Amino acid sequence: MPNNFRIVTLGDSIIWGQGLLPEEKFSTLVQQALLPRFPGGVTLENLAHSGAIIGAGGATGTPQVGEVPASRLSIIEQCDSFANSPDTVDLVLMNGGINDVSVATILNPFVLGLDARIAHACHDGMLALLKKVTAKFSKPSCKILVTGYYAIMSGKSDPLGITKILSLFGIAVPAFLDKEADFVNPIIKRCEEFFSGSTQQLQQAIADAGDARVAFVPSGFTDDNAVFVPGTSLLWGLDLTDDLDPLDPVAAQRRPLCNLAHPPLEVLQREQCYRASAGHPNVQGAVQFSQQILQQLP
Repeated sequence: MPNNFRIVTLGDSIIWGQGLLPEEKFSTLVQQALLPRFPGGVTLENLAHSGAIIGAGGATGTPQVGEVPASRLSIIEQCDSFANSPDTVDLVLMNGGINDVSVATILNPFVLGLDARIAHACHDGMLALLKKVTAKFSKPSCKILVTGYYAIMSGKSDPLGITKILSLFGIAVPAFLDKEADFVNPIIKRCEEFFSGSTQQLQQAIADAGDARVAFVPSGFTDDNAVFVPGTSLLWGLDLTDDLDPLDPVAAQRRPLCNLAHPPLEVLQREQCYRASAGHPNVQGAVQFSQQILQQLP
């Protein structure tokens, strides 16, 4: 029997590799790095896609192609739908939780209860997902790696970039607030709260799942790697002109897909879709993720 190795991805836009060419995605980098070890080859089956929620309480909406943000297929649906000999899969790369909380919620300082939302998504939702994943991918030697998130914005991010990206979500700075002290700083704090809170809750969910095959993979990102940090960011930003053009190499391919997914009246959703790469790992960020994952593999 050939000595082959099977990888499956389940998750949201980070596992999907939003804005990256196929050969730049960290799942592909992991696949390529493992090739010398397995004469029979290394296969990669991607079920992750942009916008996916865990969906422990169900999911609604129309499924879309990978680059177009959509709640469905939820990550639980991705797992449930996988029927290609799951008992022979050697590595599952997965994540989940940020879209159940929602990026708009994380970035909006007027929305209360962030900690509770993080716990509900990244512990309760992830635990429900892990129970399904560990049952489905039953090979005793299968490694199930749950990747962590990062602070999208930090104190080192350009404040202009922060206010620009907020405008994509329809969040404007009220006239009575000081733009930086009263508005930007609380948003940075919320990004840090999501990063630390999601890390803690995901690790607790993994512990509560009680399966030694499951491990947590931290992103390893620091404040220097947040969006709009000149020179050291590991995330896609935007061209900080009035047009806020996306900077990723698949933006031109994504645009007509966004037009198909969002009719003319869905202006905000369509404009968000055009710029969906913002805040996601760039080429160097994907390399960082792949290195973190490979450290977990003997």
